[in-house]
Amino acid sequence: MGIFLPSICPSPFYLLAYACAAAHKSLHFRKEKMKKKLFTVAAALSAVALVAGSTTATAADKTLKIEMISKGFTHQFWQAVKKGAEEQAAKMNATVNFVGPAAETMIDKQLEMLDSAIALKPDAIGYAALGTTQSVSHLKKAKEAGIPVYMFDTAASCTGALGTSSDCALGVAYTDSKAAGKLAAQKMAALIGKKGKVFVIGHSQTNQTGIDRKDGFVNEIKKYKGITLLPVQYAEGGDAQKSQDIVSTVLLANKDLKGVYATNEGCSNGAAQAFKNAKVKKGSIKLIGFDSGAQQIANIKSGLQTGAITQNPVGIGAKTVEALVNYVRNKTVPAPLIDTGFYYYDAKNITDPKIAADLYN
Repeated sequence: MGIFLPSICPSPFYLLAYACAAAHKSLHFRKEKMKKKLFTVAAALSAVALVAGSTTATAADKTLKIEMISKGFTHQFWQAVKKGAEEQAAKMNATVNFVGPAAETMIDKQLEMLDSAIALKPDAIGYAALGTTQSVSHLKKAKEAGIPVYMFDTAASCTGALGTSSDCALGVAYTDSKAAGKLAAQKMAALIGKKGKVFVIGHSQTNQTGIDRKDGFVNEIKKYKGITLLPVQYAEGGDAQKSQDIVSTVLLANKDLKGVYATNEGCSNGAAQAFKNAKVKKGSIKLIGFDSGAQQIANIKSGLQTGAITQNPVGIGAKTVEALVNYVRNKTVPAPLIDTGFYYYDAKNITDPKIAADLYN
């Protein structure tokens, strides 16, 4: 007699089917749970990537802070450099704090300004060296602090070539002052018929720019056998009153003087005033100056002064900022030397657009 199974008890086949269904349902549940976990992980990773990308973009796009320490502040030349730097900074999402000592003889004061700039921990520093040797140890501190430095107008006496391996700076935006002085000498020689007495009033015996402007002129003018070069004298820092006093004395002692070369704006204006006070007939003694400024431009237009060498101060400021921003933001290593150019100008070509663009008032 067989075993009787009541109808309420499932058959073995039903139990097997039930177990399989339960197992399938459990597997489906685990798959869904795994999908949710994977989705959660993926979402978290996406969020991290988004935040990282946002952080990178912020670092790349942040407004950079640049400290610029000039050799001076009162001469309009430095105000033109400042203008060029600020205009370029505005184009490249950067700000510039432009400072300088009251006079170009104040080396210690300028070094204090440099140290203060380093202490502020800016993104970069622009520096025009007054003390070309004294500033090196201070610039090394900037490099040790990880602050890139690009010089302008005048370079410090860094060890070795300028660049990323330099002990103090990446490079310098400048005027080739020796070449500019040479051009001034060639113009002077032509103006005085390559003969006669010539006097040089310099603005610095220690600053490399002043030295080079003087040397460029002196070395070239000595090539003309008919020209007698009087001993060079200096109105340190480009002091216009000192220049006026010196040139006045030279005019009294040399009635046959044919030409005067002044190595910066202050010296040029002082020399022109000496001419005016001595009632020098316009054009009888040639006066070649350096830079521009409202007074010097007026002197040239009136015929009191013959001409001058102009630099590109706006370009010097702009190129310095451009070099620093590109280096900090893009790691683009700037050229170690950026020559911003110069021109000789006089009453005939002062309105030439190419020259007028480099003149400042």
